[in-house]
Amino acid sequence: MDNPLYQAGKTTSMNADSGGQVKINFNEAVLSVDDKRSAKQTATDLYRYKLRRFIETIGFRLTIALLFIADLIIIAISIAKEGTPQAYGLTIASTILSVIFMMDIGLRIFVQGSEFFQKKLEVFDLVVMTAGLIVNIVLLFDDGHKAQWGKFIIIPRVFRFASLIRTIRILQHREHFKTGSRHLVGQNKKRTIGNGFDLDLCAISDRIIAMSFPSKGKDAFFRNDIVDVGHYLDITYGNHYRVYNLCSERFYDTTFFHNRVERILIDDHNVPRLNDMIRMADSVTAWFEENEKNVIAVHCKGGKGRTGTMISVALLRSGICETAEKALDLFAEGRTDLRHGKQYQGVETPSQTRYVGYYDKILHIYNHEMPPTKVVTLNSIVITAIASIGNGDGSDLFFTISNYDELLGKFQLRQDNQLDTNSCKNEHNREEDKVTISDIRLSPLKGDVKIMFFSTNKKVPKNYDDCAFYFWFNTSFIENNSLLLKREELDNPHKAKTWHIFREKFSVLLTFGNEA
Repeated sequence: MDNPLYQAGKTTSMNADSGGQVKINFNEAVLSVDDKRSAKQTATDLYRYKLRRFIETIGFRLTIALLFIADLIIIAISIAKEGTPQAYGLTIASTILSVIFMMDIGLRIFVQGSEFFQKKLEVFDLVVMTAGLIVNIVLLFDDGHKAQWGKFIIIPRVFRFASLIRTIRILQHREHFKTGSRHLVGQNKKRTIGNGFDLDLCAISDRIIAMSFPSKGKDAFFRNDIVDVGHYLDITYGNHYRVYNLCSERFYDTTFFHNRVERILIDDHNVPRLNDMIRMADSVTAWFEENEKNVIAVHCKGGKGRTGTMISVALLRSGICETAEKALDLFAEGRTDLRHGKQYQGVETPSQTRYVGYYDKILHIYNHEMPPTKVVTLNSIVITAIASIGNGDGSDLFFTISNYDELLGKFQLRQDNQLDTNSCKNEHNREEDKVTISDIRLSPLKGDVKIMFFSTNKKVPKNYDDCAFYFWFNTSFIENNSLLLKREELDNPHKAKTWHIFREKFSVLLTFGNEA
């Protein structure tokens, strides 16, 4: 069944005179991490990049903000205690903080280069902080006893009140915290940094861009992400970009991208429909063939799982990669900034990887058409290495079976029916450490199927989709009436942090019968 939520936006021209691509002239000192010149970075460039990432972290920015608040308190108290011995000590403390603030500004100038002076708030910060430091230094010369300074000190005393303005920056200039939160969520994904941009956006190939809108919290933050990305795409690619939005949970005004948006709704940490994979591949192919300058920008929320899945499809369809494995590897390598961490930022779940493999077969075996429909009955589910999971015998487990359109069934492994589910037969073999689930009263299955296992035992971790483990498969690709999924092929147990529960030999085996 076609996805009823698939929406293709009408492509409109941004500017009839914009013509071809207009690449941003990035500052030499601050390279975009996906800029071709980044491969030629010197040791100094690398040092500046790492330093920039450090001073833009949430922890560092929070420390500076707390020092700002401390400075505000010190200034207020010193004004109240004007002329007392304590005021002089407070002035020393404020001067030290002013030096720290100037060092912070100096570091930002060093790592950003001329980009720093293109930002009005940054320049304002520099002017106010410099003036504040000068005032503090002047006040240090007045120890409250030198009368000859009296007629000159009145001016800096007044300016001391004015210097309180510098703390307004905490409320006005939230960009540092916004950037820090972006970096925290983005981990070591490649970013486009420079010329006023700091975006979770990078080029996987010359014509395919991966990006995300990771902001959480107030809608204003999310809107600014869209505005920034739209502005970047406009000045970099002109009329020659199209956006593919893969989020089922996020909506935005497509006019930010001049209505050049196609929408395919995919739930977070889940897979696309096979129809949608084929449809997007055809759309990308037509867009690329229309003009050699055309590019696509693909995003979900985090810019890895759903984005990586569909970009891998585009890489296969465009002939950039010959196999699913190569497409997945190219995406992971192109998405990861190894200067900032060694964990590859590739496709998220084993089911998503499995579906890229399905598309590989669709492309090369089925001539880019849907495979023949295969209807099967689910005979049994065998779970191996069950002893370390929950109660150890499967009695705490219950599971659901669904497709994209409806819940097909809910089943529990114990017989009391307290969970308001259908009971099925559960045989626990302690010696072989496995449970066999049979007598599953369920209609025949066809197409995309999702099975989710839950546990009533609180010791069993819940991760994606708030369950113990789950997986997607398509019946058309079942071979020999069985499907064996090992630990690394199951969604959630594939994560190393769950391996204290899901041991090495943990697996799920499905057996099927052919529908007559």
